[in-house]
Amino acid sequence: MNSLLRTCSTVLLILALLLTHACAFSAPTALAETTPPQPDNGVVLLFGIGIHIEPLGATTSQIVNGGVQNQFKRLGPDYHNLKLFQRHVQDIRTIAGIVEQHSGKLTVQAQTPFTQVAIQSGETILADFEKSGHEIALHFHEDAHLGRNSEQLPASTWAAVMAEEISLIKQAGAAEVRYWSGGNLYPHLLEAASQAGLEVMSDWKNRETQTTDKSLIGINPWRPAASPDGADVTGFAQHDPDGKIIFLPEGDYSRTDFPSMRRAKNTGGDEGYFEFLKASLYHSIESAQPDKVNVFHFTIHPGEFRGNSAQPYSILDRFLAEVVDPLVQNGSVEWATFSQMADAYEAWEKANPGIDPRGNNTTQANNYPPAAIDPASLGKVERDITYGVADGIALKMDIYYPKEASGAVPAVLYVHGGGWITGNKTAGAGVLEIPELVSRGYLVAAVNYRLAPRYKFPAQIEDVKCAVRFLRANAATYGIDPERIGAWGGSAGGHLVALLGVTDATAGLEGDGGYADQSSRVQAVVDMFGPSDLTTAFQGANPRLLERVFGTTDRYSETVKLASPVTWVSSDDPPFLILHGEKDRLVPLSQSEILHDRLIAASVPATLTVVKNAGHGFAPAGGPIDPSRLAITKMVADFFDQHLK
Repeated sequence: MNSLLRTCSTVLLILALLLTHACAFSAPTALAETTPPQPDNGVVLLFGIGIHIEPLGATTSQIVNGGVQNQFKRLGPDYHNLKLFQRHVQDIRTIAGIVEQHSGKLTVQAQTPFTQVAIQSGETILADFEKSGHEIALHFHEDAHLGRNSEQLPASTWAAVMAEEISLIKQAGAAEVRYWSGGNLYPHLLEAASQAGLEVMSDWKNRETQTTDKSLIGINPWRPAASPDGADVTGFAQHDPDGKIIFLPEGDYSRTDFPSMRRAKNTGGDEGYFEFLKASLYHSIESAQPDKVNVFHFTIHPGEFRGNSAQPYSILDRFLAEVVDPLVQNGSVEWATFSQMADAYEAWEKANPGIDPRGNNTTQANNYPPAAIDPASLGKVERDITYGVADGIALKMDIYYPKEASGAVPAVLYVHGGGWITGNKTAGAGVLEIPELVSRGYLVAAVNYRLAPRYKFPAQIEDVKCAVRFLRANAATYGIDPERIGAWGGSAGGHLVALLGVTDATAGLEGDGGYADQSSRVQAVVDMFGPSDLTTAFQGANPRLLERVFGTTDRYSETVKLASPVTWVSSDDPPFLILHGEKDRLVPLSQSEILHDRLIAASVPATLTVVKNAGHGFAPAGGPIDPSRLAITKMVADFFDQHLK
């Protein structure tokens, strides 16, 4: 089973790489269109971009070795190679020029040997940047400067080597260094940095897992109460108003691997990564609060995203032009260096003494329940919200707000049909239920998902699961109860919601769309005439369709078994309502009967309603359908009322 899935993923990756290569010779395309957030009562998000200059060719400091010249040297690319050094200098100047064209500012984080070579060669890049309003800071790779087993060294040694690095940055042209990144797992990090004269930190990630702890993800700065103790950031995530260091979270990112995902095969290349950044930026704006300091930033490296040599860094230029510039113009975003973000936070501290900057109730304006829906949104529809990114594709959903709400409301996910090949979130038999559900106080999320044959299974279920995780992760934003989420769909959509209902993370169908720390389980499922056992032959799962969707004509293959909901039924599955036309020739009634029998055998609450005189999609066949279409809608809403309210 796993080998088949890996093979399928490899084929898709090769196709994606070929398409990316082909596109490199055509005019750059715009990022996917999404309506940018509008300013809300003066809420502003401070936005910045950092540059990490890596320690290419660094040797451990003589401070560590007591002045003895037996330093450990990092192998690989080396800034003492002037050709490499000059190329990266040009890269950084090009990036700065693009950012300046958009009235932006960088926080350039340097370290040796880049600074040493700059001093020796007379390169003035750091001084030039500081004069232009950019910030110069320290990027501290502990193993490069402190050697192996750096975590065993005392804080005084760390502080001395950090101060040495700062001194070289200043010799290379910078007047002030307040911010640093690096040293993330050292249990005395904050003490050492403070001794070295540093004040501001960000970019925390576990270097061993290349992930950021979810407790550190957000948009509101704070003063950590303690240094991280290896991967344990419990104290670091807590606020101490007397702390000496300000920590800047990077934004409201949906993935804990966001610092490293740009290099992942399934990100979708540069386009996919910047689409993810756009979605994360938009969501951070939506999460911003008027009585807080709100920040968002990301970091790049020299040579990264260079792209076509004829138009270097064009993806960055397009991102700033198409995404950031409109937000600056409408007042939602302001450019800032990282220390300027810290300055804004310090000003907020003075105006709000003793208040936890990450708390939910800092002002009277926020005393309403955190999951309440904004009354102005009731009865409205929000289109094309990005709920995840997969294969470089922005995954979209429409959110239909309930007409009335009191506190947190249940949410239901609508998944369209179309044989896994066609269809969209505004079509399909299930859309008829949306008005009734909205009128009964449900928030409805109608989703698009990747379609075959371009994207083979399990892409479709991965996206649907990602949508559930998105809703759960953003429950407070949309005013929903994360413990009351249901799903319904018809035909292929019925299959997907059934598979959603009977599988958990152990099935290996979660994908990498985002929100990996959230569960994709739902609490109620309505399956309308969906396939449940693809190992049996029927018209709606003919060999040609199997090959186009699942990559095989062998209906007994592990992939097809994996895709069949009946494979996964267990006693902990949520309640099911199954509806099927008795005269359905595309997906026969037996498909629902098989699923219903398996659920009942597993002691799962399940009801099968056979619709008389109904073909596929409840199309009349030989007389009026019974129950009627209106009665079916009421039946669906009543079922969700029973299990989600």
